[in-house]
Amino acid sequence: MHKKHKENIEAVTKMSMHFLAEAIGQCPAGLESSTNRDIVFAVLGFQYGAVQSAAYVAGLREDASHGIAEDVVSRINGMDKERVLKFLALMPTLAEKQYPPIGIGGKAIIGFYNSATDEDKLATAGSLREILRQIDKA
Repeated sequence: MHKKHKENIEAVTKMSMHFLAEAIGQCPAGLESSTNRDIVFAVLGFQYGAVQSAAYVAGLREDASHGIAEDVVSRINGMDKERVLKFLALMPTLAEKQYPPIGIGGKAIIGFYNSATDEDKLATAGSLREILRQIDKA
């Protein structure tokens, strides 16, 4: 049982990293150094939603998914653990308020891995770019 749990955590981490790297790769350069709070929260919310969704599908509990989110968000954004923890502490509240980027990230990762074609995968990975475009428009 413990071995299966550890394998699920590793699989969700790998899956999340792959999807989020693809999603971020379709976004404007310099995203990781943005100081626009709306953009930062949208990106981190999208990432959080993707990890939570992947963990849920893998049958992992909340504590495991939080640990994966901490690891993935830290690695993919090059953020230190303390900063990541501050942002992640806000995400459950935002999720309860149905913050759109969280839900979009959760749906996008599932769509990405269920896509039949590379074109469909690119479309789902591009959903983060669409969120950022809407923020810029506002």
